[in-house]
Amino acid sequence: MSKVTVLICAHKAVSLPQHAYFLPVQGGAALHGHIPGFQPDDEGDNISAKNGHFCELTCHYWAWKNLKDADIVGLNHYRRYFDFRRGWPSADKHFVDVNDFLSRPYEFPDVEGLLRQYDIVLPVLRHWRTSNTRQYAGYHIEADWETLRQIVRELSPAYYAAFESAMDRSNKAAGYNMFITRRELFDAYSEWLFNILFEVERRVPPAADPVQGRIYGYMSERLINVFCAHHKLRVRHVPLVMPIDDYREGLNIGGLHALWRQTVNDVVYSLRR
Repeated sequence: MSKVTVLICAHKAVSLPQHAYFLPVQGGAALHGHIPGFQPDDEGDNISAKNGHFCELTCHYWAWKNLKDADIVGLNHYRRYFDFRRGWPSADKHFVDVNDFLSRPYEFPDVEGLLRQYDIVLPVLRHWRTSNTRQYAGYHIEADWETLRQIVRELSPAYYAAFESAMDRSNKAAGYNMFITRRELFDAYSEWLFNILFEVERRVPPAADPVQGRIYGYMSERLINVFCAHHKLRVRHVPLVMPIDDYREGLNIGGLHALWRQTVNDVVYSLRR
């Protein structure tokens, strides 16, 4: 039987769901006091001190370099989890009250069996009214994206066609830097990803702005789609459940509403191309 480890990345002490697969990991532990009961991301080979700019990727990096006994590796956030109970059609995310969420057992499917059918589990695709490239440019710094493009072309030329296809000519992408996959694929993705991001870091120092300064985390959200496209991976897209403190009725939309919105966005994107 495979050993499954799914990180729950958190930067502060919070109550978390319990499951044998879950491993709470403190992101940015080098910058703060260690949280009891959490695996700090500043042990062994690590980039913990970069957490302000690499976000949950400091936990990802720690697992890649130090978590050697897991056959299947995944990553969740302390306020974002895969919702394996929710069927299709479904919105990409569903908000719930955090206390209600924690009062119910978290359920995984047969993860080993699932990964015999698929190569990787990712969040449900977001559908934009513009390409992924233009969406990034609209919310972040376009020049940074063009630097990323050049680096992919230089360091990973075999991936460049997938970059153009998945980013320049598509309006759909999975986000949040969340996944579940087998160890060998996790290792391959991690090596490719951090090789690119460290070169971006060398050429593009992070902005002082607290949002735009998270550049490398934003880029990696897009790059996992490029990796999957290049390798033609079989992807199982799963919606997210997001427990929050200030939950109220009306925050969520139904599955048919979500499907309609995706369709409208796809039509608008097709007409604008």
